Amino acid sequence: MDIPILGEIEKLINEHGSAKILSERIGLAKDQYAALEKELAASKSREKELETQNLRLKLDNEQLKVQIRHLKEQIHNDNLLTLKYGVYWDKDGNPYCPKCKTPTSTIGWVIHARQHFHGLKCSCSENPFLLVDKGTPIHATDAMKLMSETAKHQ
Repeated sequence: MDIPILGEIEKLINEHGSAKILSERIGLAKDQYAALEKELAASKSREKELETQNLRLKLDNEQLKVQIRHLKEQIHNDNLLTLKYGVYWDKDGNPYCPKCKTPTSTIGWVIHARQHFHGLKCSCSENPFLLVDKGTPIHATDAMKLMSETAKHQ
């Protein structure tokens, strides 16, 4: 036979223990939530810093592009580049890229009409440039020698 009063006491003890456990768990959850809020605030702050830095770098990049363009124009004007064999040459017989007008002397193979020719390679292009003299391909090394000799006689 059950004693009703003991059942009630047992129920009260269980409820009190459960409430204490629940209270501890809620406290733990609040601590975790506070830590996550703090971490989120730090992440948002870092994001704003990175956005500002990214914008600054983009502006710097645009300014550098303008400077490069001006320097290329200055090189062109200072050296009075002339177009021959499909590439630019300065007064000393040095070749310049026909695309970006920067100095280049790197030689690479070009195939034209099933024949291999030395062409000039620039970092702005994947393939070397074929040099042509009056419609006929010419090796870049030969063109460089001719232009160098021409520059010496001027």
